[in-house]
Amino acid sequence: MLKSPASLIRLVILAAALCCAAAGTGRSQILEDIRLVDSPTAGILPHGGYLIYGSIGPESSILAGIGVGFFDRVMLGSSFGLQKFIGRGDIEVNDRPGFEIRVRAIEESEAGPAFALGIDTQGEDAYLDDAQRYERKSKGAYAVVSKNYRLIGDFSIHGGVNYSFEAKDEKGVNAFGGLSLEIVKGFSLLLDYNAAFDDNDTGVATHRTRGRGYLDSGLRFDYRDNLRFKIFFKDLLDNYLPVSGVDRSIEVFYLSSF
Repeated sequence: MLKSPASLIRLVILAAALCCAAAGTGRSQILEDIRLVDSPTAGILPHGGYLIYGSIGPESSILAGIGVGFFDRVMLGSSFGLQKFIGRGDIEVNDRPGFEIRVRAIEESEAGPAFALGIDTQGEDAYLDDAQRYERKSKGAYAVVSKNYRLIGDFSIHGGVNYSFEAKDEKGVNAFGGLSLEIVKGFSLLLDYNAAFDDNDTGVATHRTRGRGYLDSGLRFDYRDNLRFKIFFKDLLDNYLPVSGVDRSIEVFYLSSF
């Protein structure tokens, strides 16, 4: 791990300052679900829209990133993570930043779902140098469909397949899916499942799961159309092998436009 994260910390502060400066001038836009908890959706940023986000989780881990939309069809993003941000000792910065590109190939219609293809190299928690993987693997190359309905409020379902590039230990096609349900305006429940087929072989020394898949849930609160807060309760099936218990984290998203 890198032991001199000062430049990355300055980048986080700069991004936050830009976010605050833009808050008074940015054009308000409704933010689609770009991802549920862990899984991507077929949502896309609008043309000229940009997204700044950050999360904090167990062991003072922080993930920060930015995404930009082009032509209402393409989204590019970059992110980085660090651990032990609060407390004593050295801050540990992941050696590899994450990158994402997403293309919405088919728009949603009354008859069918939206369909998107993408690549996302950002995994969760620490990057393990020896195993050449994140603790929870990145999606890698993926394909996903999303469909919205009207029930009590907005209701959406999402599902897809992926192939992670973190394949030194295990590899193969994985599956994921989830849903979101708006209970009252601006407040939604999230449910997300990652089967983790590519991380469940007990014969591999670096496997990190108990073979149950990752079941995650969350609460989403939207404020003034372009500011979103999420509270996550991850790994409800106690799938993560090194430790037990529910993983709690908080994420903040801000959307504006150039």
